[in-house]
Amino acid sequence: MKLVVFDLDETLGYFTEYGIFWDCLLNYINLKNKDTLTQKDFNEILDLFPEFLRPNIINILTYLKSKKKSKCCDKMLIYTNNQGPKEWAKHIVNYFENKIKAKLFNQIISAFKVNGKLVEICRSTHNKTHQDLMKCTRIPEDAEICFLDDTYYPEMANDNIYYINVKPYYYDLKFEDMINIFENSKCGKKIIGNDSDFNESMMTEFKRYKYDIIEKDPKEYEIDNLLGKQIVLHLREFFKRSNSNKLKVKNTKTQKNTKTQRNTKTQKNINSKRNKTQRNN
Repeated sequence: MKLVVFDLDETLGYFTEYGIFWDCLLNYINLKNKDTLTQKDFNEILDLFPEFLRPNIINILTYLKSKKKSKCCDKMLIYTNNQGPKEWAKHIVNYFENKIKAKLFNQIISAFKVNGKLVEICRSTHNKTHQDLMKCTRIPEDAEICFLDDTYYPEMANDNIYYINVKPYYYDLKFEDMINIFENSKCGKKIIGNDSDFNESMMTEFKRYKYDIIEKDPKEYEIDNLLGKQIVLHLREFFKRSNSNKLKVKNTKTQKNTKTQRNTKTQKNINSKRNKTQRNN
């Protein structure tokens, strides 16, 4: 039995700023008493900002789609510590499945706790562990697992785990640019109509997050693009791997991560506001 397990944030893509945009838009919708946003809206809006997706991720998932179809891959899962509501991870999973026209992911393992409240009862810790993965999925102990995450978790080390420790992916867009792109899009015009207050309303809401925009170096994006292609090579190696092979850790990170770390206050502020906002399916 072979499984592929993905982390969500900074692995499939960078969704922090898109999450803020979505929350701001939801608040605007509620304020204006407009129709509730749907998964279709989520998909169309995220399509406006392809920079938030890890380069080559669609090709990676398309490759895995073929592996599931040929029965080489039995299951695919999300194993995340995302601190937003469960609906957020579902939105992202549904987005990718819509892009490749296939039901890919069999299960989402959510964060152990959010704001101190137990969320995923099958987990025992915020750290990702092989033991918790076995407990949450109830897969055989000898199942072969390919695990992709931008963080290295020592307790995921196991003879049957092929660990692809990817370089974390980040990409920020100027919020003003995001608003302008959305306003001029077909889906944006459908949602906001001719409301002249939209731009100001969104910027006012965005400023509450105290989110620092950090421009990405084009050279780093080129590296991300190359690493995206390298991930496919590692996946191919995994599917050729037999049970007799021992654990391998494939590190796709560069020696130096040029992304400046966001301060803790900002991250907590983002997570706090996101937990308060009700997302809709």
